[in-house]
Amino acid sequence: MSRFAVGVEPLTRTEGHVLALVDGGLSNREIAATLSITVGTVKCNLHRVYEKLQVTSRLQAVTKAREHGELSSQIQTTASVRAPALPVKFGFGQ
Repeated sequence: MSRFAVGVEPLTRTEGHVLALVDGGLSNREIAATLSITVGTVKCNLHRVYEKLQVTSRLQAVTKAREHGELSSQIQTTASVRAPALPVKFGFGQ
């Protein structure tokens, strides 16, 4: 968790993971499946991120996080949350 500016509440771990997955281009449904949470929880977390970062869109949130260098650390921790790729022997991941 980190602060973007003095007086700004830090993002929670889940908010950071959701934001990193938004940066990866995932939809709310895909984020929910990846993190094993509901779509409603994803929306709630995004709303809190918007409030904390004082933005109104996904693009603005990702841009602001990137400007402050906060997204790279979240992407590293979120990468371990993603489901493993299916084995090549089943015809996937080729």
